[in-house]
Amino acid sequence: SVSDEFELYDLAIEVIHHDPAKPLVCQHAMGDVFHVRGSVVEIPPGKTFGLYAMLAVLPFVPAKQRPTQGSDWMSTDSVIGCTDPNCGAGFKITRLLSQRYCHADHSAEPLE
Repeated sequence: SVSDEFELYDLAIEVIHHDPAKPLVCQHAMGDVFHVRGSVVEIPPGKTFGLYAMLAVLPFVPAKQRPTQGSDWMSTDSVIGCTDPNCGAGFKITRLLSQRYCHADHSAEPLE
């Protein structure tokens, strides 16, 4: 029988100055952050996070949420550069605590 449980890491995504030779030219501010917990994106009250910055990072989120082998680049690399080539911002993805979830709570498809 297949277990109904799976594990995902909570993530923090924070704006850092990744390339100090370039200014921050987009609407990012150092320290801006959002969190991903399961399938939920959380932005701190009263704060914002730019849409294009979020879109740059979101393709990596599902892979960073899942356990990976230590030698996998997804385990070791944590900064995604801003998509604007003139901007020095980076978006650091930090794995936080892992949480256990149930398949049945997230999918209508039954496990076989």
